[in-house]
Amino acid sequence: MCSLEVPDVAETVAQNYSPEDVVVWLINAGDSFDTAWTFMDGAAVEATCLLDSSGNMQNSYMWPGESYSPYPRHVVIDRDGVIRYLAVQYDASALLAAIDAAL
Repeated sequence: MCSLEVPDVAETVAQNYSPEDVVVWLINAGDSFDTAWTFMDGAAVEATCLLDSSGNMQNSYMWPGESYSPYPRHVVIDRDGVIRYLAVQYDASALLAAIDAAL
């Protein structure tokens, strides 16, 4: 399920970048549509949340040999589709620096 800190991530990015430069997608992994909808509605997040009920998308961003994928996972992908940042804990400074470098 999307972590309760997700609104903080979305708000941090929204406050620092224009929507023309940075797109935020949240991915809810492993939950049903109803569970994801309830969470997003209650969190009042204004970002696109993709539903990954099977967990395939979440698992595609695992490190080699990793058997557990903690929540949340933050991924910064540049305009060419190259992963520039991958983290399993929220570090606002590191996330913003990775976005700046990708721009």
